[in-house]
Amino acid sequence: MQTEAQSKEPPVRTTTEASDQDPHQRGKRGLSWNTGRFLVCAIIAFVLASVLSLIALGVSADGVSLADLSYTALHYDTQVLKNGDLRIKQRVTIRLGEREDDDGNTKPWRQLYQQYTINPDNLTSISDVSVRNVTDDQNYSEIAPIPPSQVQSTSDWDGQQAGHWYIADVSDSQNPSQYTPGASQASGKYPVEIGWNIPQTNSAESMVFEITMTFHGISTAHPDVTSFQWEPFGDSNQIPIETVTANVSFPEGVSTKNSWAWLHYAGTSETSRTADGGLTFKAHNVNPGQHLNLVAMFDSSASDQVARSSASNVKQKIIDAETQQEKKARDDARLKARLTILGWIAAAIVAVFISYKAIRAAFRNYGRSRYSGDIEYWREPPDMSPASAAQLNDILEGGSANQSSREMASSVLSLSSKHAISIYPGPISSYYGVDLLHTNPVGISGMLANQDKRSQKAFASTSTIVINPVCSENRKSLHLSISEDAALHLLEVAAKRLQTPVFDLKQMQENFKKWQSGYKEQERFTNAVGGEFAKLGATDSVASSIGWGSLGLVLGVVALVFALFSGGGAGLAIGLMVGFLLLVCSVFALGYGKLTVLTKKGQQYAGQVHGLRRYLLDFSAFEDRGVNDLALWDRYLVYAAAFGISNQALRQLALAYPQLSDPQWLDDNASGSLLYWTYRPWAFAGAAYGYGMGGNGLTGGGPGSMPPGNFTAGFGDIGGQLTSSFASIHSTIQAAAPSSSSGGSFGGGGFAGGGGGSGGGSFGGR
Repeated sequence: MQTEAQSKEPPVRTTTEASDQDPHQRGKRGLSWNTGRFLVCAIIAFVLASVLSLIALGVSADGVSLADLSYTALHYDTQVLKNGDLRIKQRVTIRLGEREDDDGNTKPWRQLYQQYTINPDNLTSISDVSVRNVTDDQNYSEIAPIPPSQVQSTSDWDGQQAGHWYIADVSDSQNPSQYTPGASQASGKYPVEIGWNIPQTNSAESMVFEITMTFHGISTAHPDVTSFQWEPFGDSNQIPIETVTANVSFPEGVSTKNSWAWLHYAGTSETSRTADGGLTFKAHNVNPGQHLNLVAMFDSSASDQVARSSASNVKQKIIDAETQQEKKARDDARLKARLTILGWIAAAIVAVFISYKAIRAAFRNYGRSRYSGDIEYWREPPDMSPASAAQLNDILEGGSANQSSREMASSVLSLSSKHAISIYPGPISSYYGVDLLHTNPVGISGMLANQDKRSQKAFASTSTIVINPVCSENRKSLHLSISEDAALHLLEVAAKRLQTPVFDLKQMQENFKKWQSGYKEQERFTNAVGGEFAKLGATDSVASSIGWGSLGLVLGVVALVFALFSGGGAGLAIGLMVGFLLLVCSVFALGYGKLTVLTKKGQQYAGQVHGLRRYLLDFSAFEDRGVNDLALWDRYLVYAAAFGISNQALRQLALAYPQLSDPQWLDDNASGSLLYWTYRPWAFAGAAYGYGMGGNGLTGGGPGSMPPGNFTAGFGDIGGQLTSSFASIHSTIQAAAPSSSSGGSFGGGGFAGGGGGSGGGSFGGR
């Protein structure tokens, strides 16, 4: 059915039609030149080539949480000493949220701490402690431990206790005693707390501290290797950490050939080795109760005077044990060097030729990857599935963040817009006793409005899915695309495993955790999306810039190596010039060029995606629209999720249609659409969610309304919420899939290995 807006204007706005608009409303053209991209790639190429050339000359180059207390960043610089001890330096960024006591009064922060477990088997003592407040540029000094509750006056605390650190034996948590390395009366395992007193603080978005310490007796020397298992934080830690990074250095003489390491962490992580044999790792989103530990060993010839020793070889035993636990691996193969250039004159000719081909291909392929048509705005859904639109959008926008999650989320939203499924806010527990298959949305909304604020807060945590009977009774009538059908199949598999057509996404994720074959269902959707997009014939793969750039990069490195060992003179000068030219041009080509380009048919599809994205982002600026234009917004929301702009699109719609703030209008006009559950919750819980709405709700006109310009992420952003949910589900499914081992090469990220290493840290504050 043609809407009022469509009858006034066709879906395409060309450059001619847009010539009278402001310049910012004009789209970018598919040119081979992009000044910003050119400058960035040129600078990177020049800097990289310069650094490598200097090395050839022998010049070295230095080389959140809603919790009351959370670590937004935690970085370790750890040195493994020759005697097996660990010298640890950590830099931690802490967020202190405002909190209340049992009487509802503000409870300030006074003390931050970290606890570690002294254990004769893997951590005999801790020494060399220091604490520095980086935020205030203040070095703290040591003081005897004292619970904050024993100092009543704020002035006494700030004047006498703040600005000091302590280390205490907290075997008796109510009566901590001064800890002295090697002098504790406790036997066996016992906790030690390193804490520091801060000025009384109600809340702080960011406080940065540097803490150093030495762990003694952490390693065991065996005839073949010296090994340790370091656990910065264990299962007892209840403080969430947004990002953990670390650099671990081994003693002199240790390289990647005579050392092995594995990272135990159940969440998302990356691991790598440094050129000098050290380790780097990064872990994301550490939840309370998650441990992270590092198992490492190196040739015993590099250690000396290790406190603990054993007469048994353990190298192969450790490798075998870790291999059994490891879930992912990556190849550690490296490209081998090319044949040395036979002659400097020939090398110069080859360098010029390759540089020319690489740069020419980079400009050409970049131009072919851009949309070159004249469509400024497109008002209709594009002629492709939401999942295909997500892929094409990322090609045009030059990014792929959460692409697979957006493909799934937009496909699920599309299923809802086609009434194959229904999506309701919050967990299934919110609908106890309600027949979601037969109760209308208005009735459900009324029921939800009567729940307490604590229950309403749960609406933002997940979504409840209802698979409607039409999916089994008359599936063909839904006219599903290949990817939509695959997404529906995945939901149906979940329903079958849960033995109910009504479930929430957290239930789905929990059910998939230990299902090793679940990844096959995920692959089915991924393959369906890929096959569907390929059938469009929208793109083509060209490797010319990558190929020429890679060849030039290899030959540039070879030229510098040759120059390094040429003995000086003309060989050094020519080698540096040839190598520098190849590196600059090749790195530039690799950065500037594109591997995927648009076909002629792809240009037509790209115009639709490009135009619709701009239309959704600029929607409130159009005056020639009517209320009937809302009829298209179910499909608009689907594609906004595919493009990753759900929040912006919803803001534009709220600005354009103030009536969305009226609960009665929503009940009367939008109860069967995605719009309903996108905006209706604000009418009864806008202030309850705590998303920065205050008490103003949807239009700023009073209770239950919110300023449209302030629309922020919450349940209302269904597309964003589903994207996040399916990213977590995708990660869970992949984690359950069978995998191969890295053999200790420390690549491919960490895995959920056992806890219990040295330290077993837990963090907190008082």
